[in-house]
Order: sequence, then structure tokens, then C-alpha cells
Amino acid sequence: MLELAKALELPYIVKKLAFRKPYYAPLANVTFDASHSDPLSGPWPKLVICAEALTSVVARHLKRQSGGQLKIISMARPSGSTRDFDLVLTTAQYRFPAASNIVELHMPLAAENMLVPQDLGRIAVLIGATSPPDHLDDAAAQHMVADLVQSPKPLDVITSPRTSSSVSAILSEGFKAPHRVYKWQQGADNPYARLIAEASSVIVTSDSVSMLADALVAGKLVQVYPLPRRLSALQQLVEWFYKAAPEAWVFRSGIIEATTDRRVLVERLIAEGYVSWFGTPEKSTKPFDRRVDITTAVQAVKRLL
Repeated sequence: MLELAKALELPYIVKKLAFRKPYYAPLANVTFDASHSDPLSGPWPKLVICAEALTSVVARHLKRQSGGQLKIISMARPSGSTRDFDLVLTTAQYRFPAASNIVELHMPLAAENMLVPQDLGRIAVLIGATSPPDHLDDAAAQHMVADLVQSPKPLDVITSPRTSSSVSAILSEGFKAPHRVYKWQQGADNPYARLIAEASSVIVTSDSVSMLADALVAGKLVQVYPLPRRLSALQQLVEWFYKAAPEAWVFRSGIIEATTDRRVLVERLIAEGYVSWFGTPEKSTKPFDRRVDITTAVQAVKRLL
């Protein structure tokens, strides 16, 4: 959101919102915590930028309060029907049906890594966590160690806030010198951006689009490590129903969300020559230019205004 606001070169302010549990978008008007949020009142701006489900519900409420004066841009996947938003800037994993108010970008508008890029001859491995349908449990972590430990270049393995303690322990035990494991810690100095900037290439687990965006924006050669995929019986039923009727009321209302399919996004990036799957024959990839998506987003907003 901030990257888009800066690129628009218009005056903007940031409003921080708080919600009480449960974090379930259809209840956001009830769980919105006004006492711990920035005030939301007129005079109304021309434009509100929101992201994801909870804030998109508040944005719709503001539009009603303004008498329809303000326009809403939602980034990623809003709650409910995309028809309720003037513009949706999204990416391929959400699988939205084509519409005049939907613009699909290559990647989220990740902030540029401000550190000087280097090549210290090491590979950065960015570790996420289970995010259905991608699963990173203990067995998947052990399999990953077996796949990566024989790397011809030393690895800098970097966990995230979502990585479980058991997976972190398996990685720490499996990767010995010259490899290094950096476990994320609350309040500790985070070497994430520095290690990406210093890497000769980056491997990203398939659960995280944001880490993939960070690696691409840094101008690195990127491979995606495919985590095992599985859906529960209920998730399989939802997936079947979504494919059969993506515009069904339960999806348009936001009561049920379709499973995010990040491999759709990865396959698009592979087809356009930006990344490759780990374990496939190596081939040269072209650098990712973040300005293309920013230009596309800015042009879409200017058309809206």
C-alpha cells in the first residue's frame, strides 16, 4: 500500500486499524476496535487504499458513509465480491475471474531493498511455513535438508516469524558449516534484507509470495522450492465448488474464501522467464523490473481518478 501511495505522488495519510478476535472478515464491522484505531471521519479523501480482508470491510463502510464519494482500491484479496471495489490490484494466486475493475500484477508491490547488492558466493534460502495447500511440517523440513545440504555453494538459511520451532530445530541440526542458519527472533536484529542483498542467488519456499517478491525485487536469480501440497477433505470440497461456481454467493459474500493457489503465480513467472522451480534443469532467467508493476498500478489508478 505504501509503495503505491508513494508512486502516485499524491498527498496521503496512513490510518492504523485494530481488530478484536476472531479475525474473520464477515464480522469485521463488529470486531473493529475503534478505541485502538486511528480516527476515521470526514472530510473524506478521494481515494482509500486497503489490503486483504479485514480492512476491505472497513473501506466499504467508509464509502457508504461518504455517500459514495470516495473510491476504494483493494490490494491482494478483499473480502466478499470484487464488484464492491472500484479497483482491485491483485496477483495470480487468487484466481479472480477477469473483470474491468481487476488488474493482475506480476507480484505484490514489494519495497526495494535499499542495501547495496553484492555477490558473496552464498545462496540465501528463505523459509516460510505451512500455508495451505503448501505444507512445511517436520517431514518436509527433513526432505528439504536432504535436497539442499549438498549444495555446491554455502547456504544462508533464514527462517521467518511463521516458521515452527520444530522445523527451525531440524534446519539447525541439518545444516552445518559452511552453511549457516539464522532463526528469526522477536526483537532481534533481522539479517533478512542483508542476506538477500549479499546472495548470489535465492531459494524461496513455495508458501510465501512476499518473500518471492523480495528476492525478485533485489535482482537475484530465484528458484522456488516446491513444498508438498495437500488439502483437507473440507478444503477439497471448497476447491471443487469454487472451480464449478466461482461466483457463488458464499464466495461473493466472503463467508468462504477459495484456497490460494500460489503455483498459478509461480508458473506465470516461469513462463515469463523470471524464476524456475528448484530441481529443474538450470536455465538463465531475466531480471525482474519492479517498475513495470508499479507503472501498471499507477496507470490503473489514474484511469480510475
